[in-house]
Amino acid sequence: MTVLDSIKKVASAKIEEATGLPFAAYSDEEVYQLEMEKIYRNDWVFVCNEGEVANPGDYYALTIADEPIIIIRGRDGELRAMSNVCRHRGTPLNDEGFGNKGRMVCPYHAWTYTDQGKLIGVPHPGIIAVDKEKHCLPHFKLESWHGLVFVNINGNAEALSERYSGIEKYLQRYNIGSFDKGVGGENEYWETNWKLAVENGIESYHLFKVHQETLEVNTPTREAFYIEGKPDWTLTGGNLVGESRSFTENAMMALMPKSQQRLWEHYVLFSLPPNFVGILLGDTLGYLSVIPVDANNSIIRAGTISSSKINPGAGEQEFVEAFFAEDKWICERNQKAMKSRHGEPGKLVELEQVVVDFHHYLAERLFDTKIDSHIVDERAKPLMD
Repeated sequence: MTVLDSIKKVASAKIEEATGLPFAAYSDEEVYQLEMEKIYRNDWVFVCNEGEVANPGDYYALTIADEPIIIIRGRDGELRAMSNVCRHRGTPLNDEGFGNKGRMVCPYHAWTYTDQGKLIGVPHPGIIAVDKEKHCLPHFKLESWHGLVFVNINGNAEALSERYSGIEKYLQRYNIGSFDKGVGGENEYWETNWKLAVENGIESYHLFKVHQETLEVNTPTREAFYIEGKPDWTLTGGNLVGESRSFTENAMMALMPKSQQRLWEHYVLFSLPPNFVGILLGDTLGYLSVIPVDANNSIIRAGTISSSKINPGAGEQEFVEAFFAEDKWICERNQKAMKSRHGEPGKLVELEQVVVDFHHYLAERLFDTKIDSHIVDERAKPLMD
């Protein structure tokens, strides 16, 4: 049985029989290339929030599955995703990261493009006539969903509103439409496969061990629960304890309807494969994104959107940095064993149903295996009503 055969079999299993993926799934080059072709070049990939590219000329340049891409806000107010590769001899136009430009000028021969990707300048062409219309930058499909920006390279993915329609009833209870302020963090390079980072981000099973003095104090493993999920998305949650519940004693809480108060007494974590994990806390959505670099390395980036002004204090920033460092440590430690020829993955437990959902997503995308696994946990219903 090949590595791909093993992944297909394991990733298709329901929770009762589910185990972790074969270790080679996290290090094998053939597996990685298939994921880039079938997932990152074929599906929606989260890139940033609208608040980070709000002004004309604001851009974010990154690479997805070896494709240099730029997300840029045009002077006409439109947000576009385009190739970040000069149509002359292939030089990347903009350095990766955020910036602001009215025009894009190639650093090699100064071919110049507008913020809509139109070629407008070709220095020193001599007797050669360059057809500018034929040398515009290719565009990629882009959609913004609740202020979160996604790109689809091949342009064939279904509308985000259709794909995520099943979770709207949960998000609307938080009035997510009012989350119009957004910030983002720096890129962090983790020596780990992208799937290990995603699996770690979506499950609460590890909190009691890896995050003993950070997340476990506020969102303990014992208070975590499953809400609803399927291969394309999953919602889990947990009750807030300790100091994280102190805001419930605020006088403002007394003015809220009981149903609204309950929203502030627990968190909702939702995963949108392949690379987005978000956590709703009151009027704020924090998230992380995972962009593969190669089979053994990933870029991790955090961000926040909110209805309130985002101005984290020093203590809050230190808290986030602390649990991120813990996650990086455990993911990189885990990656070190993924080339073992004798290690075998073990049984997944109930709290890892969200990981099973993610594996079902992989099975569907990589192998066209249709899995009917929409699950609604009735135990969580009273908390969400």
